[in-house]
Amino acid sequence: MSEVAELPADVAMELWAERASRAESWVEPEAVESSTVPAPLLEADALHREQLLAQWEHAVAQVARWEAVTQRVLAEALDYALADGTQGATPDLRVRSMAAELACAAGMSDRTVAGHMADAAALRDRFASTYDAFAAGRVSRSQAMVIVDEGRGLDDDAARAEFESLVLDLATGPTTTGRLRMHAKALAEQLHPVTLAERHRVARQDRRVDVRAGDDGMGTVTAHLPAALAFGIHDRLTQMARTLRDTERDGDHDGISDDAATAAQVRTLDQLRADLLADLLLTGHPTADAADRDGDDGVGALRGIVQITVPVLTLIGQKSRTPAMLTGKCPIDPETARHLAGAASLWERVLTDPVTGAVVAADRRFPTEAQRRHLRARDEHCRFPGCRMPVWRCDIDHTVDHVHGGPTTGCNLAHLCRRHHMLKHHTHWTVHQDDHGTLTWTSPTGRTYADRAPPTLHFTPDHADVLSR
Repeated sequence: MSEVAELPADVAMELWAERASRAESWVEPEAVESSTVPAPLLEADALHREQLLAQWEHAVAQVARWEAVTQRVLAEALDYALADGTQGATPDLRVRSMAAELACAAGMSDRTVAGHMADAAALRDRFASTYDAFAAGRVSRSQAMVIVDEGRGLDDDAARAEFESLVLDLATGPTTTGRLRMHAKALAEQLHPVTLAERHRVARQDRRVDVRAGDDGMGTVTAHLPAALAFGIHDRLTQMARTLRDTERDGDHDGISDDAATAAQVRTLDQLRADLLADLLLTGHPTADAADRDGDDGVGALRGIVQITVPVLTLIGQKSRTPAMLTGKCPIDPETARHLAGAASLWERVLTDPVTGAVVAADRRFPTEAQRRHLRARDEHCRFPGCRMPVWRCDIDHTVDHVHGGPTTGCNLAHLCRRHHMLKHHTHWTVHQDDHGTLTWTSPTGRTYADRAPPTLHFTPDHADVLSR
């Protein structure tokens, strides 16, 4: 322990006197200028800022008012469809027909529009105060939909009115939709007359798995599960990912190839979770090497099935600007396409005339297998405008009914999902198909909407040949 030497008494007194002198002579420093910009310019800048803010508030309020108009139109469209007796169809089909009309006019999915119609009617009929605030521009559409979504389960009118009043007080203040949803969810839970346990038993019936195509050859799988299972799955994937990462860092690659171990070492925890989820669901094993080692027994015998269309140049490894397609969904990268092709147990080769795409006709009710292959390659999905239902979940429909003399040819056959198949046969929607496979739909109001076959194959000149000419 070191000792601190004491200052001589005379030196200490001298230092103390100096400090006291400075303390007595202390004065406040002059205020520092916040900017060197002259005052007139600062005032002009502040005025411009205020103008921008006022314009922004006005524009946001106007957008909200116009969005409220769309909600009114959608709700009235639902009323019209339910009350319209001229269509000669069930109420559900009349709503589908109306949604299809609105969707085609706006370039949207009719399923999406049908959902918006139901939401608009709920907003108008069950959340009148929210609708009024929305129409006046005091809340945005996203805030109004938060109130509808979180208050939808409150069937008691008094409880729903109290919920709406409390949430609107929050919505009209400076709050984001995220915070509004959190508060709305808590309020709805407090005011709900049915316990969470009872509601959960009902909500479990809606568990499902959804998939949607993304950009750059990616896709998103979403599982709607009980919260305990969802978080449990994520936690187990996290534990497995950490174990795999730690094992590979330590150099213990038991059952894992060196290449796989090297690749895993540069993967993030998110990437490891995603890779483990894909490997477990598609092979029943945490890694592809483990699947090969253990064989195809039990769960490991199950494989995911996808349909791809691969241009021949891409298949043989040459450069091609025509992408491989995950049929009816999105482009995929060439390496993945070649890998899937190499592992495929069945190949269907479709050869068509590059100019006409003509198909040999068959004088029979059902198309031949060759025609089915051609239609799958041509259509990729349901041929109603905007519908993306894949062909393997669709019916092959005769555009002109077979019973009315419609031939079983490629230019009279098309894939329709069950929803739009019923729309064609049980409402006033009609469809015509030309020799090139283009379907022209005519709505009950007489408007026409063309749906052209997806351009899976593109013919482009080789750039080297063009430059050499």
